[in-house]
Amino acid sequence: MRVDLFMRVGQQISQLRQQSGLTQSQLAKRAGCAQSQIGKVEGGGGCSLATLQSIADALGEVLRIDPESLGEE
Repeated sequence: MRVDLFMRVGQQISQLRQQSGLTQSQLAKRAGCAQSQIGKVEGGGGCSLATLQSIADALGEVLRIDPESLGEE
């Protein structure tokens, strides 16, 4: 389901952020968004692909979207 996808993405972003030694505020500054947006994404809230791309760039990661993960499970 879509909610599960958002939760998985949020968990991955949180894990990558923590591995990078960044706070949500530091990541937000690098990504050019508000800390509240990072918190929302990490908590499983949705956001635009542009925001996800900015976060991935800020983490030095490549944004990959697996079409199979977008379907119903």
